[in-house]
Amino acid sequence: MGNTVLEIRGIQKSYDGVAALRGANLVCEYGRVCGLMGENGAGKSTMVKVLSGAVAPDQGEMTLEGRPFLARSPAEAQSAGVVTVFQELSLIPDLTVADNLLYGIEPRVKWGRIDRGALVGKAEEALSRLEVGGIDPRVNVRELSLADRQVIEICKALVRRPKVLILDEPTSALLPQQVDWLFKHVRSFSAAGNSTLFISHRLEEVERLCDDVTVFRNGTDVGSGSKQDMPEERLIELMLGRQVDRIFPEAPAPPERAEIVCEVNNISSPPRLADVSPQMERGKVLGIGGLQGQGQRELFLSLYGAMAHSGQVVLDTKALRLHRPADALKAGIALIPEDRATEGLCLGLGIRDNLSLSSLGSLGRLGLVSREREQALVSTSVERLSIKLRDARQEVSALSGGNQQKVLLARALAQRPKLLLMFDATRGVDVGTKSEIYALMRELCRQGVAILFYSTDVFELAEMSDRVAVVHDGRVRAELEGADITEGNIVAASVGGRRTQAPRPAP
Repeated sequence: MGNTVLEIRGIQKSYDGVAALRGANLVCEYGRVCGLMGENGAGKSTMVKVLSGAVAPDQGEMTLEGRPFLARSPAEAQSAGVVTVFQELSLIPDLTVADNLLYGIEPRVKWGRIDRGALVGKAEEALSRLEVGGIDPRVNVRELSLADRQVIEICKALVRRPKVLILDEPTSALLPQQVDWLFKHVRSFSAAGNSTLFISHRLEEVERLCDDVTVFRNGTDVGSGSKQDMPEERLIELMLGRQVDRIFPEAPAPPERAEIVCEVNNISSPPRLADVSPQMERGKVLGIGGLQGQGQRELFLSLYGAMAHSGQVVLDTKALRLHRPADALKAGIALIPEDRATEGLCLGLGIRDNLSLSSLGSLGRLGLVSREREQALVSTSVERLSIKLRDARQEVSALSGGNQQKVLLARALAQRPKLLLMFDATRGVDVGTKSEIYALMRELCRQGVAILFYSTDVFELAEMSDRVAVVHDGRVRAELEGADITEGNIVAASVGGRRTQAPRPAP
């Protein structure tokens, strides 16, 4: 057995004849954090499902502490000591934090009833031990922010004291300080002799946290080694199967005269957003910076008609009344929302239905949809965005995260928007898909679309924005243009500091 706690050899898994895993191998060792990287669709999520007992492999062997391991359900995997934090949260919104945190391991009294008083006390003790403050275990999960829900999901795994902790994109919804919190506890967990399998698309996180790295491509492992032996350039090459000169496309030359497409005057949505007045220009990207939760979400939802607000929105010289998303869509405003699973996609519907959902009015007459026109739209969109799918009728939930995001983008682009709102649109997608999204943004700008772009990745924000408005406490506190758009300046403005980084050299 040596130092190996979990070993996977030759795992194969197919869905309806399509191979998701093709003889994949993976090793996790005691006391170490193993990173697992790869493009969306590379087989990472399927491997996680196999390890967690959510699906059964077709072939292959797995051992846990030297003994054969094959969980037939997530509960069986947890009993064996393998606990997973899935990319899509598993919390029950209408139960309390305490109920979710201790689900299945609640303190009980006579006849098996849950001891409600002891439940809250045990939850408070667990949150205190894990250094989580500001979350009341008595409130329903529905009342928490997405970031706090992710924290509770992670705590739920840690309180079960596993031997192997699997984290599937755990930082995608976390604030920077919460990422620091997570990494601290992962290091402590692994230092105690346990093992962590950490799946992430963020190269800097793998560099910062992991001891070893394995890369999947097309359903199998294509490289593994210690972090020191796997520099960033090598990881990207392994993931994509080719060398990449640059992830971010070159910005086009700015037009001599910028034309304002959308002018916003004193838009407010109490208590988070107060008197913000951004201007979006044709063919340009206006980046929205700042720490999470400072009013950026309220700005995007207000412009999309999904949140009550005051103020004036003018698009192509026409004042808009945005009371609902249908008003925004009709005017030419499309949104890529923060959480594709709960705010963007209907996971139980097919790819075709999701993709055409916002275009049904233009695909037929008298309420009847022309399947021929719908199929033409779907085929064009799938080709344009290189969406990897088996059949347009398969449920969108069967797609990888990156391909789900492409379906959302395709649906938005089918509206031919004048203004595209992109709220953290690359969260949880691989480096290859990110590069495709960046190229698409540049293409849309060349076509004259204005883009409002929020990202939790400051480097991405700096590289893709023509201007950046930094929001703090519901107001724009700084505006950066040209060579002043740097990571350091964005971060400094986000926390109320002065500019800390020299301007970028002119291209």
